[in-house]
Amino acid sequence: MEQVELQKTYQIRNFYDLLQALREHPEWLEELRTLILTADLIELPKKFDRFVKERFEPLEEKVAKIQEDVEAVKQTTARTEKRVEVLEKDVAWLKKEVKSLKVDVASLKGDNLERKVREKAPAYFGRFFRKIKVIDIQQWAEKLDDAEEQGLITPEEREQALNLDILLRAKKGEKEFLLAVEVSYTVDEKDAVRALERADIFYKLYQIETIPVVVGVEIPPELEEKHKEVLFIRVVQEQNPS
Repeated sequence: MEQVELQKTYQIRNFYDLLQALREHPEWLEELRTLILTADLIELPKKFDRFVKERFEPLEEKVAKIQEDVEAVKQTTARTEKRVEVLEKDVAWLKKEVKSLKVDVASLKGDNLERKVREKAPAYFGRFFRKIKVIDIQQWAEKLDDAEEQGLITPEEREQALNLDILLRAKKGEKEFLLAVEVSYTVDEKDAVRALERADIFYKLYQIETIPVVVGVEIPPELEEKHKEVLFIRVVQEQNPS
């Protein structure tokens, strides 16, 4: 006997009748959506998926990269702050020992004072350090050239460092230091700033703690107070007996 599939007939009197019919025939939902929704609304889920993949996911990657960069900057800042803290402590004990260096500077001015400090570096710094050596300018000039070529320093930093008056290597106990020395008969703000900036450059160059030093005859007390991280050495002129 031939079987006949009967199609149920629905009477839609209210919204709940419609829901019941759709529950029994879920395949009707797609056609109902087509009738009710516009083409744009139907395509909206697909468009949203494309947006997530094409726009949002790359954005998440960029944000993650920015977070990594920020973290790297924080770590670099922390290292710099730690180094400054160590530097300030080391300069502090040096300042306790620094009273004055009495030498005859009656004829010393400008370049002559610089020459004397370079030639007799152990005499000027031997109270605080041992194994004091003047690093030849040719040596650190070549090192600066190499560092610029490798991108470790900028051309401006290279030019700035080349104008340093004296670079010394010294030891205090087992610890090794570099001393970035600026020499000026009358010391001012520029001398202190130059010593600080150049000390930072030579730290990049050698990765050895570099102490900024200013040697002079006339050093304003307020300058010493302002730049606590700089070691000021005052050369006191002895009065010749009349």
